[in-house]
Amino acid sequence: MAVTISLTPEAIDTLDLTPALVQIDPWLTSAKILDYEQQIQFEIDYPRPREQPDLELSQIAPVRLWFIRLDTVYPWLPFLLDWRSGELVRYAAMLVPHEFHPRQGIQYNPQALDMFVMAKVFILWKWLSEQGVPAAGKIKAMAEMFGYELDMGLFKLLQHSP
Repeated sequence: MAVTISLTPEAIDTLDLTPALVQIDPWLTSAKILDYEQQIQFEIDYPRPREQPDLELSQIAPVRLWFIRLDTVYPWLPFLLDWRSGELVRYAAMLVPHEFHPRQGIQYNPQALDMFVMAKVFILWKWLSEQGVPAAGKIKAMAEMFGYELDMGLFKLLQHSP
């Protein structure tokens, strides 16, 4: 059951997170957040500059800034994104420097992607553990979306660290 969060130019330009907050916050208070694993999709309505009509949304500064702000509120949001529809990859493109190539698609800055993936590994480990959810398999699957293979030793280390 996919959930679509619609973003208007006004919400983006004013950094108004209300479209996401009204959808996600009730899940937090009802303790049903885990029921929405990989369910969120974003519908982004934002005009491209006339001189660059083919510009990707992740290349438009106000759109990226909106997502950066969203990430500070819900740093564990990748857990909720619909990975199958490409939302996780698009979300990462909003936060990680990259280039877009028509044939090869998104080419992330390798060091920035390393930092993004590992930050999300640590954030999701902590958050999922707090929710009482076995985290290793879910986190490994997320990292694999970006071409990373995490060793189970990392999770053993995290399990025994405060």
